This record gives sequence, C-alpha cells and structure tokens, in this order.
Amino acid sequence: MKRGILFLLLCLFSLAVEAQTKQIKGTVLDSDGLPLPGASVVLTGTKTGASTDMDGNFQMAIPANAVSLTVSFIGFNNMVVPVAGKTVVNVKMQSSSIEMQEVVVVGYGTQKKATLTGAVGMVKGADLNKRSVASLSTALQGTIAGVTVQQTSGEPGADGSNIRIRGIGSFNSNTFPLVLVDGIEMDMNQVDMNAVESVSVLKDAASASIYGSRASNGVVLITTKRGKDGKLKLSFDMYSTIQAPTNMPKVVRAADFLQAELNSLDNAGIVTPPDQRAAREQAIADQRLYKPDNWNRYDTDWAEETINDTALMTNYSLALSGGSKEFKYYGAISALDQGGLIETNNFKRINIRVNTDAMLNSWLKFSNEISYRESTQLTPGISSPKAIINKSLYLLPTLSAVRELDGYWGYGKNGDNPVASAEDSGRDVIKRPELLFNATLTATPVKDLELLAQYSYRKTESRGTFITNPYNTSLRGVFQGSFPGTDGVSETWAQTVRNFFRGQASYAKDFDLHKTKIQVGTQIEDNLNSNFGASRTLFELDRYYLDNGDAKTATATGGASDWSMASFYGRFNYDYDDKYLFEATGRYDGSSRFVDGQKWGFFPSVSAGWVVSRENFMESIKDYVSFLKFRASYGLLGNQDIGNYPYASTIDTGYSYWIDKQLASGVAQTTLSNSDITWEKSQQINFGLDVSFFNRKLSATFDYYIKDVYDMLLVYPVPYYTGLNATFSNAGDMQNKGFETTLTYNGNIGKFKFGITGTLSNNENEVTRLYGAYPDRSLTVGYPTRGIWGYVTNGYYADANDVANSPRLSNSAKPGYVKYVKTDPSGLNPTIIGESDKVYLGDPFPHFEYGLNLTGNYSNFDLTVFFQGVGERSVVMSGIGVRPFFNGSNIFTHQLDSWTPDNPNAEYPILVPEANSADNFVTSDKWVQDGAYLRLKNVVLGYSLPKSFLDKTKLDGVRLYLSGQNLFTISNFYSGYDPEVNYGGALGGEFYPIMQTYTFGANFKF
Repeated sequence: MKRGILFLLLCLFSLAVEAQTKQIKGTVLDSDGLPLPGASVVLTGTKTGASTDMDGNFQMAIPANAVSLTVSFIGFNNMVVPVAGKTVVNVKMQSSSIEMQEVVVVGYGTQKKATLTGAVGMVKGADLNKRSVASLSTALQGTIAGVTVQQTSGEPGADGSNIRIRGIGSFNSNTFPLVLVDGIEMDMNQVDMNAVESVSVLKDAASASIYGSRASNGVVLITTKRGKDGKLKLSFDMYSTIQAPTNMPKVVRAADFLQAELNSLDNAGIVTPPDQRAAREQAIADQRLYKPDNWNRYDTDWAEETINDTALMTNYSLALSGGSKEFKYYGAISALDQGGLIETNNFKRINIRVNTDAMLNSWLKFSNEISYRESTQLTPGISSPKAIINKSLYLLPTLSAVRELDGYWGYGKNGDNPVASAEDSGRDVIKRPELLFNATLTATPVKDLELLAQYSYRKTESRGTFITNPYNTSLRGVFQGSFPGTDGVSETWAQTVRNFFRGQASYAKDFDLHKTKIQVGTQIEDNLNSNFGASRTLFELDRYYLDNGDAKTATATGGASDWSMASFYGRFNYDYDDKYLFEATGRYDGSSRFVDGQKWGFFPSVSAGWVVSRENFMESIKDYVSFLKFRASYGLLGNQDIGNYPYASTIDTGYSYWIDKQLASGVAQTTLSNSDITWEKSQQINFGLDVSFFNRKLSATFDYYIKDVYDMLLVYPVPYYTGLNATFSNAGDMQNKGFETTLTYNGNIGKFKFGITGTLSNNENEVTRLYGAYPDRSLTVGYPTRGIWGYVTNGYYADANDVANSPRLSNSAKPGYVKYVKTDPSGLNPTIIGESDKVYLGDPFPHFEYGLNLTGNYSNFDLTVFFQGVGERSVVMSGIGVRPFFNGSNIFTHQLDSWTPDNPNAEYPILVPEANSADNFVTSDKWVQDGAYLRLKNVVLGYSLPKSFLDKTKLDGVRLYLSGQNLFTISNFYSGYDPEVNYGGALGGEFYPIMQTYTFGANFKF
C-alpha cells in the first residue's frame, strides 16, 4: 500500500516537472536559406543551450513558460526568437554588416573597412595561396584593381613579377612600391605564401603618405599569420608542379634554312657562281632526302636538344599554431625546389618563421617575429639561362652536331655550343641567406592610451661562387680547342645590414557618437652595405679553389656604402556615428642621401568620407542599398630612391699622370655635382565610391585619381668641352591619371554557392613639363614616359616605279622593302624619310587591365577559375625577334611568309641577307605589335574529405586539389611569343619563357 502511494506520488511529480518543461526543435538557416552548422541556440538570459548540427538542426528542453531563444553565429546578427506556445521554430539569420566590421591593415595599424577614407585594396593570403606559384608577386596578378602585375620571365628564382601601382611614378628612380612584411621592408618574392595572412595595397596619398618619401609608388603591406587561443593546430601543405613553356617560336630545319639563304641572295641581286649554286642546290636536296650523318650533313635542332619539354617544381610547408590568452605562437617551415628548362639551372628556398605574442601582464604585451630564409640559385658557368635558351633558338642547324662522332662537343658557333654551355661549362651558385629579428613592446598603462616600441634587425647576404670550366670542341673529326679560352673562379660576398627603430603613441577617445584617435611616432633606420670579391684563372687538376689558381691572375674588389633616414609622423582620425569621416596624416622625413638644406621634406595628406547609407533618408531603401560611401583625398608623397649621395662629385681611380717624367697612378673627377637636388614629389587626388546592394550580394568599388609627379630627377646632356659626365637635376614633371573598379556578386542556386568578381583599371601617363631639351624621345611633353617612336609604313614597295616615285629611308630601297610614309612635309628633301618623320606609335605600359574571378562551392567540392588580361599595350620587337639572319642567326618558320611578287601581302618583307635588310627593321609601326591578351590564368579544383570520414581519423581536415596556371591565351601577338613578356637584350627579342603549370596538391590539418 505504501509502495503504491509512493509510486503514485513520483508519477505525479514527474508529470508536474514535465508540464513545466517542453521540447523545442528547429532549423537555423543563413540569409540565402542554407543551413548553418554550429550556430549557438541559447535560452535567453541563461547559459542553457545547444548547437546546430551539419544540417542546421537543433533540439533542446526549455521551460514551458520560456519566452525566447537567442541564436548567434559569427558574421550574423544575434536574433531573439519568440517560443511561447511553440515547439518548432525556423530561424533565418541576417548577416551582420561586414562592411562595418571588416578590418583592413593600413600604415602602422588597422582600420575598419567601413570608415576607411583612403584607396586601399586587400586580398586574403588563403586566396593567393590557392594559385600554387613560386612568387607572391605573381599570385597578386589581377586581384586588386589599379595594381599592374607583369611577369616577364619564367626563370627559376627570377620569375617574380614587376608590380606598379597606378602607373609609372619616375623616370630614373625606382618605380616599384615599398613592400613591408609585418612592418619591415623585404622582398615579397622571398616570403612563404603559406605564412601570409593578408596583403593590403595602399594606392592613394591618403593611405600611403604616412610612409612619406618612400611611398610615391604606393605601399604593399604583407601581414603574416599569428597564433590564436586554443589547442595546438598543425597543418601540412604540399604540391608538385609540372612546368612547360607557354609559347616558343619554331626554327626551320637545315634544308629550309639553306633554301631561304639562297633565295635571299637572289632577292638581293647577289650573283652566285654556277658551281656554288649547284653545290648549294645539291646540299638542299641531300638534306631533304637523307638523314644527317653529322659529318657531311648537319641538321641540328639546337632548341630541342637544349630546352627540356618540362621542369618539376615542388613545395612543402609545415605550420603549427596555438596558445592561450597569455601566450600565442605560430611557426612555419617551408621548402621550395624549382627546376629550370635547361640543365644546371634550378632554384631552392627554405623559409623558417616563428611569430609569438606574450602578455607580460594585463597591460604589457611583447610580440616578435623571427625569420630565416636561404635561397640557392644554380645557373651554368658561362651565359645565363636566358642567353642559352635564345642561342638555341637562333643557332644555325648546319654548324655542327651537339656532340661530334669523336665524342667531343660540337663546335657550334665559334665554339659556343648551348647544350655544352648548359651541361659542361661549370656552374654559378649564389646563396642568399637572410635573417630577421623584429620585436615590438606594446603598453596600455591607462585606458585609451597605447605606447609602442619596435626594433628590428635584418641582415641579407649574397655569396657567389662562379666556376668557368672550358669544354673541348671538334668539327668533322678535327679538334677545335676549348671554349671558353680559359677557366676561372670568382668568389663574391655582399651584405646589407638594416637597423630599424620605431616609437609610437596612440590615444583613442569616444564622446558619445564622436570617435577620435590621434597617433604620433618617430622612426629611425640605417642601412650598411659592404662587399668584396676575388678571382683567379689557370687552375690545375680541376681543383677550383681560389688558392689553387695562378697567383699572377688574381684580382680583388671591394666596397662599402651606407645611408640613413629619420622620420616623424602623425595621424588624426575623426568619426561621427560611423557616418562622417575625416583623416589627416603627415610625415617629416630626413635622408642622408641629400645635402644639408635639402635633407628634410614634409609629406601631408587629408581625406574625408561620407557613409550615406547611415542617413535616415536611406532607411526606406536599405533592403536595396545596403551600404554607400563617398571618399575623397589629397596628399603629397616623395621618392628618394636614386642611389647614395647623388649630389656629390664622383672621384674614380684608375687614371695615370706624368709627374717628373714618370707615370704615376691617380684619380679624377668624372661626373658633375649638383648640391641642389632633392626628392621627387607627387601630388595626388583621389575620389572613391564604395557601394553594396541587396544585403551585400552585389558590391562595387570605384576610384578616379590624378597623380602629378614633379621635380623628377633627370640627367640632361652637357657640352663635351666640360670633360665631365652629366648628373641628376630636378627638371621635369609628369602626370598619371586613371580609374579602377571592382564589382562582386555572391549568390547561390540551391546548395551551390558561387561568387563573381571582376576588376577593371586603366592608367594614362603623360610627360607634362621638361626644363630642357631631353636627348631622346623617351621623354616628350604631351606623351607617355618611354613611349615608342618610329616611322609610319604603308605596306611594301610594289615595283621599281613605286620605289622611284615614293619617299624612302635610303637609296637601298627596292621592291619588297618596307614602304615608309613622309609625315613631316617641311623636310628639305621630300623623297627621303628622316628623323623628323618619326611619330608616336604607342605605349608599352599595359592599359585597360582586367580580371575575372569565378568561385563555386558545392558539397565538398570547390572551384576557382581566374581570367586575366590587358586590353591595350604596344610592344616593339627588334633584332632576332623579327629580322631573319640577324647576327648570323637562323630564321623562324613564321618568317618564311616573306614578300615576293606573287605574295605581295606577306607578313614579312622580301628575304635578303642581313647586311642588306637594315632599312626594313628600323622601329616603325610595322614592328609595333598589339600586346593585348586574354589569359586563363588559373584554375583550381579542390575536394575536401567529408567530416563523417574525418571523425574516424585524427585529422581535422584534408583537401586535395588540381591546379593549372597560364592554361591558354587569346592574342594577336607574334607567333611563338608571349604578349606579357618584355623582349630585349643585345640581340633583341630575347626572353625566358613564362611557364604553363599543372599542379597536384594536398592540405592536411591536424
């Protein structure tokens, strides 16, 4: 009886408790209707809660009289959801305003993107790292509007790209941006991309003027990763890449070369004796009928023998991070091994980095970065890889074999055999170790005040060993000697030590809706450069050590230089309700590179912004216009990177004088001095617009700028009777102006998420003033810097009558020659084309640069497709690139399309020997090619292993991917050549091809 009563009471109690609670379940979705796994669902006002599963579902017990749940997820606004009388709720989260919260790295600090008044572009390191390329500069291509990234070579260790921000900012001085890694100046191509957190580019004066005289060409800020609270996390990334040339011109074989050579003699009217003609025609027939025997007949494809079809590149990176509130750490080590297209050519690099942050107490923090990098670049003993590749393209197939039948190397061209040069001419090894220590102490002794002290020490070295090992050559069984004529060893060493100190104070104070911040600081740096070198020749027993060479041949060199800077800077920010924004910045720089009275310069800027979307009158359209901000800025920047002490007279050694009838060694002044020179300066105006629509699905940024560069440092010629070389003077002005825009759309189709980002920019450069007559037209008022000038053409001379009745460059003109147009009617002789007939033919700087980045995610798959291109660029080709037989070279297959009476619209003029062809290949619009192109720059397809599988392992994540770089190009450029490359060299048209790459990689997280 008692037990029954007790059981009844327990049942009644449980029913009472159950009546006081209830089960509630639901689903949490993002603003696009997709599930949000890991969202927090908490009973409002308590700590009782649950998290959503992979499908966004949750279930929990709550009191029966519960009023609401609070749902939260990073990147979304917290939502309070009523639950009275409900057992099922579905929650659709609203994204928090990323524009208002995203932080951007700027000079000496960070700022919220929403309140930024300068023109700053940013890209995440994770997005760059997907491209799996060797150089960080190349990975930046097409990612930020207004940033011109041009890769001009694919050579290992030298395949980094040239970066210019908003055009060319100087003529003789440095035109590349200042690059800072965690605040310290470094070479960005030596940074391990796996360690990069973000890259910010400061494009206008408002954002860059805090760096004063170093910032005229813009600033690139690279931030490396740091440790975060939590357990130890380990990641391992690896990839292997197959590299192949994007494009290579095709050379003709022996029979076609001999026929072309014979035709050229006939076309030039050069009589070939009958016996020689018969012998030549028989040789051509034999070449077509028989295989080469490397004795009577040679038909050597030097390019095929010298250049490998592919080269391998591998990269491995291991990183660990973690810590607590008191101490955080991040460490990484990576190894890159990049092979080249010829033998004895590769590049290896090891990067080690340790970043730590320690809270010494509640108000004092110590942070430091320690990094070590060492690269090793291997190239052949004679000639550069670029020169060897180009020799293999133009060497005649009839000269010799690669190896003769007696086993010696073929004689090639006067002993120069590109295969032997690559494989057996010795080796050049350059090791470049670099050590960096960077320490920062940050104190917050009182509320709103931050004090900072930073010191860094950076030492870079270059240690070179250059060994020349002659190889033996022969031709048809006859020994021809060794090439080059003597052996040699050179050892070089160079070192740069840079000490940097910065002290800074920041005070931020809010007054209701008014936010203010003032920052002041000082910076001191000194740079010491030293070098020496030694060499000897005539070594015994192949023992290539300096002490084993002939002491009589010993040489030694050495030198040192140093320069320093001192700076004071400040910044003031005012912000009213994240709506009205103002910033003023100034920097006062002093440089040892200038004489007293000219050492110091002041570089100020002001900027303002108006966040229109925060105005009350925008409330009615906030569902359409999510964010709208106008920006404007003005500032002054400088450029002092013209070498050390250019104001001083140059005294050179090596001059001899007769004194008392004896020859005595002495010195002499060789260059004029100019103590009045000072910084180059640039005045910049920028107008910008940031806008997003439809809950940030569509966003756009637009900037228009005018950048006036004045006091350009130029060298004007001086009369010969001065007996001295000219020196620098501040004597010219130029202007860059242009626009840049970025448009992004993010959306989804069901569970498929996608993103589209397009960039477009254009910069127009113009020389606006010169203080004297410049010696050539590379600087001409009203035209771009280094513009192309040449003659206008009108096809080819059709016949002798056309030659006689048309203007011509010289009396060598004949039918089939390039026909030139007389553009200057004031000439004394209307039939002769002269210097005054040259016109502007184009700008070699890229215009209308664009990029299109497409991303997609579905389930565990991710896809990135990136197109990049240039809408307008003029490229002039010369020398071997266009001129058959130049410097005794072979010809390319596309040059066989030459003028004949039956082929009057041929691509190339009449084929004549090199000595007769000079008039055809002067700079003219005939040889200025359209360098516009569209390139599929990068494709990445990745697959992440599902969580259900990872739960059975100790892995936190595994991603496998395939990637391709430079997969195809659409262009009207010269056949066999890449439109992105700059061609030049002593013979013209020289290049190292850009690589097309195919990569397999894997990312592991533990």
